[in-house]
Amino acid sequence: MAKVSMHLGFTFRVGDLSTNQYGRIDLSVDQIDTDLPIEEQIKDSKNAAENIWEFVKESVDIRIDEVLDGDEVSSG
Repeated sequence: MAKVSMHLGFTFRVGDLSTNQYGRIDLSVDQIDTDLPIEEQIKDSKNAAENIWEFVKESVDIRIDEVLDGDEVSSG
């Protein structure tokens, strides 16, 4: 009953190279049981990750626009 995890992350530059501003997005899937069929276990994770990605992307896009426009970053 070994369990495995997978983590993927990427860092990206925001705006002009001279601003030295970066964003980072990470995704982790944990506790995948190697004794059970993998595809069944990750199906729900995939659906959740896609929904979360849309939420995070929208939020990050708003924050990036605020940074690039010089606006104060909102809290919500």
